[in-house]
Amino acid sequence: MKTMLSHITSLLSTPFAKPALIFTLGLLISSQTHASEALRIMPHEAPDACNAEVAQIRVTVNNVGVGGVLNVELYDDPDNFLFKKGRKRKVRIPAAEGQQKVCMNLDQPGTYAVAVYHDKDGDRKLKKHWNLLPREPFGLSNNPENLNGFPNFSDSAFTTGKLGVDIVINLRESE
Repeated sequence: MKTMLSHITSLLSTPFAKPALIFTLGLLISSQTHASEALRIMPHEAPDACNAEVAQIRVTVNNVGVGGVLNVELYDDPDNFLFKKGRKRKVRIPAAEGQQKVCMNLDQPGTYAVAVYHDKDGDRKLKKHWNLLPREPFGLSNNPENLNGFPNFSDSAFTTGKLGVDIVINLRESE
């Protein structure tokens, strides 16, 4: 043990060791800061408490992987489905393996669609293939099977009642 300690001490006494150590520590600290920034969830992105007595959409998401962030997006505009300007609400929660439940209160009953994706690296961006299909696990309300093109609102739309609705979305990898 004493020889190991003396070896480390002698390495640190070389002219380049201290700057290299400081640089390495700086990288470690900045990467930790970047990771925590990416996973930070803003107050307006937090889910509502689930309550079957309240008008809300209660989304159960299956097949969630480990790490990153689960994004649940609510749409009510058929012409802007899956576009930011058509999004009514976005909820982000830390992803946990298995099944997760996310609830969003509604102002009024109506026709909506939900899109979910697992942002594995938490960078707030959905990775896409050259053909614009997601490279990260994704799913839509009604779990439409055939997604060879851009999804339509009508394929994922559902109507809520006075007390909202419970839906299940199965995440899947694009083919």
